[in-house]
Amino acid sequence: MPDPNSRTDAGPPAGGSPSADSDPDGESGLRDRPALLAATPGTDAVLDQLRTLAVLAGLLVLLVTLIAVELLVRI
Repeated sequence: MPDPNSRTDAGPPAGGSPSADSDPDGESGLRDRPALLAATPGTDAVLDQLRTLAVLAGLLVLLVTLIAVELLVRI
């Protein structure tokens, strides 16, 4: 079955040469957007990852602080 969308991310531009500019205005065409949107994580996923990193950083700071206090008390 042929691809209904003839403008895909794979392969050279329709002009045949890789250096041919199919968009003379300099704006990116429709073929660039789907791959970029598919590779971009959602806002909720990013917030969950940032929250997890913040919790892990807090635990690391707490652990390092406790070790430093323990070493200072033993002196």
